[in-house]
Amino acid sequence: MREKPFPWIKLSALAGLLSAICWAIGDILIVGFEASPENYPAIMQTPLLQDKDFAALMVTGGTARLAAGALFGVFSVPLMFFALFHIYKLMESGGRRFATLATAMLFLGFAWSPMAHAAFFYFAEAVKAALSVDVTSADRVFAMAKSFSDVLYIVYIPAVGMTAIGWVLVSIAMLRKKTLFPRWFGLITPFPASVFCILVVPLLPETLSTPLGGAGFNLGGIIFYTASCIFCFAKSGHFQENQRSD
Repeated sequence: MREKPFPWIKLSALAGLLSAICWAIGDILIVGFEASPENYPAIMQTPLLQDKDFAALMVTGGTARLAAGALFGVFSVPLMFFALFHIYKLMESGGRRFATLATAMLFLGFAWSPMAHAAFFYFAEAVKAALSVDVTSADRVFAMAKSFSDVLYIVYIPAVGMTAIGWVLVSIAMLRKKTLFPRWFGLITPFPASVFCILVVPLLPETLSTPLGGAGFNLGGIIFYTASCIFCFAKSGHFQENQRSD
C-alpha cells in the first residue's frame, strides 16, 4: 500500500489561506485609501506620470505603512508555493499532465508576483521624493519614478495574467469533475471569486469599500482557500480510504 501525505494536504490548504490573508493585508496597507491628485499640483503638472490617480494614491500612504504592505506579501510567498501541493494532489486523479500544466502556470505567476508587489513601495517613495525637492530637480526624480512604474508593470501584467490562466485551468478541471474537489469549487477559485469581490466591494459601506477596494483578487483567494481548508480537513479521511482501496 502506497502512503499518501494527507496531513500535508491539509497543511497545504491552510498555507494557502494564510498567504491569501497576508496578501490581502498587503493590498490594504498599500492601496487601501482614497486620494485626490488635485491635492498634488506637481503630480498634475508633470507629463512623466500618466496615471495621476495612481501616483496620488501611492504618496498618500506613510513609508512604514507602504513598506509593511510590501513585506506582508513578499514574506508569504513560500506559503503560496506550498499551497500548490494540495491543489495538484487533488487534481492529479483527473490527469497528471493537466494538473502539472495548471500548477506550473500558478507557480510562475506566484514567482513573478513579489517583485511587482514590492515595486509599488519604490514607486511611491520616488514620487514622494519628487514632491519634496525644488521644481528644477523634480522632473529627474519623477523620471526615476516612471522607470520604477514601467518595470513594475512589465512584471505585474505577466504575473497576474499567468496566475489568472492557472486558476482558469483549475476551474475548468473542477467543473468537468476531473478533480477530487466538488464541482462547484470551479466557481470559487480565486479568479471568478475575485471578479465577484470586485463587483461587490464598491457596494459596501465606505469604511469597508475603501480599504478593501484594491484587494479583490486576494479576497477571492481567501474565499477559495477557506472553502478548501474546510473541505480538506473534513474529507482527508475519505481520501485516505479511497487510496487504501486502490
